[in-house]
Amino acid sequence: MSSDKKPFTRLPTDVVPVNYTLELKPDLQKFTFAGKVCITLKVNTPTKTVCLNSADIEISNVTCGDQVGTVSYQKEDERVSFDFPQEISSPEATLNIVFTGILNDQMKGFYRSKYTRPDEPDVERYTAVTQFEPADLSLSQDVKETKEDGDSKTVVFNRTPIMSTYLLAFIVGEYDYIEDKDSNGVVVRVYTPLGKKEQGRFALNIATKTLPFYRKYFNVPYPLPKIDLIAIPDFAAGAMENWGLVTYRERLLLASEDSPISSKQIVAIVVGHELAHQWFGNLVTMEWWTDLWLNEGFASWIEYLCVDYCHPEFDIWTQFLAQDYAQALSLDALSNSHPIEVIVGPPSEVEEIFDTISYSKGASVIRMLHNWIGDDDFRKGMNAYLTKYEYKNTKTVDLWTCLAAASGKPVMEVMKTWTQQMGYPVLTVDAKQEGNNRVLSISQKKFCADGNIKGLTKILTRPRGHDKKLTLIDKEEP
Repeated sequence: MSSDKKPFTRLPTDVVPVNYTLELKPDLQKFTFAGKVCITLKVNTPTKTVCLNSADIEISNVTCGDQVGTVSYQKEDERVSFDFPQEISSPEATLNIVFTGILNDQMKGFYRSKYTRPDEPDVERYTAVTQFEPADLSLSQDVKETKEDGDSKTVVFNRTPIMSTYLLAFIVGEYDYIEDKDSNGVVVRVYTPLGKKEQGRFALNIATKTLPFYRKYFNVPYPLPKIDLIAIPDFAAGAMENWGLVTYRERLLLASEDSPISSKQIVAIVVGHELAHQWFGNLVTMEWWTDLWLNEGFASWIEYLCVDYCHPEFDIWTQFLAQDYAQALSLDALSNSHPIEVIVGPPSEVEEIFDTISYSKGASVIRMLHNWIGDDDFRKGMNAYLTKYEYKNTKTVDLWTCLAAASGKPVMEVMKTWTQQMGYPVLTVDAKQEGNNRVLSISQKKFCADGNIKGLTKILTRPRGHDKKLTLIDKEEP
């Protein structure tokens, strides 16, 4: 069977980025922005062509050293290629790009978000916001200095650690904020719409407790000097774990003293989820979107552990059963479910796996794994994983290897049966006596809504006397 669909390929590795120095100038009246970026490159193989991911920007000039490049867009693949007259052959090179773009109204990339001030409720104003996951571009930095020149202000940020570009975030607008420090001296701020800063108090308290909790649980320090949490008026995702600047829908970050307990629980869960990503997802990032579940399933499990620590009176684990476990079972019983681990090609396919299977079933199997190997070994394995792969990319197998080494259990062999195939089993056990033997027939089937799937029967023959081994026979059912 042939297909005209072009196979997806990742970016070439002839050159790889080492550091970006990015300058942006947004215009909130014209809804445009101008930018410059200087990219330090490591040259692995001499090449005349440099290929980058790019979406919805116009590039007016590109140079590498004294060479001027020509620009070719591959808009369907969200890429751009720069062709130079001569090979780039030195071990390091510098790529300079000048570009412009639109502050769009699509809630993706660098976009505009509308709001009003309490003192002028009829006047529409705008803030410039980013959302770069899954592949539209987003590390948040701490401020180095601020310069003012007439009506304009330039904010210069310190250099960030090594990070994935989708974790970058920058926001320009009017916000109130409250701040505190956690027990390790990390500055925590919650930014809110004007006039609503006290509604960020509950989230601030959660965040200042959560950072030390994760530091102790992983035995790995939070690597940045600050963490900001900000409520965005127009935001497509529930929240986004940008490194050091986490963005939220307003209702998922704001809660007043008289808010119902359910609202506070949601805020606590979402804050716990996104701050878990600062380690698991940001400090160590999946190698490709195929392992998205590793980020989201893990955070969707440990968020409950965190909230149970911060507010044990919430009895939050009872909600895990309804919110995650039961939903995962319901959807995974359908014939159109999919495995937790899904091969992902181009970025356009990524949105399809931001679903209940990746999040809730992922959380459920992590919970099962944690209970199986025990909390002590689980924490040892997590520490080994985070320290071995910090500022690097991993696959699911890397986590299984670390947890197996810590626990001495066959984690990979067991877990791949849960992550690499769809569905879950239902077991039926029948017992009968045959002479001196008691025979247990255990049939296993994929639990499915239509019930029309073959299963496997395992026959265990157990002789009288407890010192005898069980005999196990597999028999395929018709």
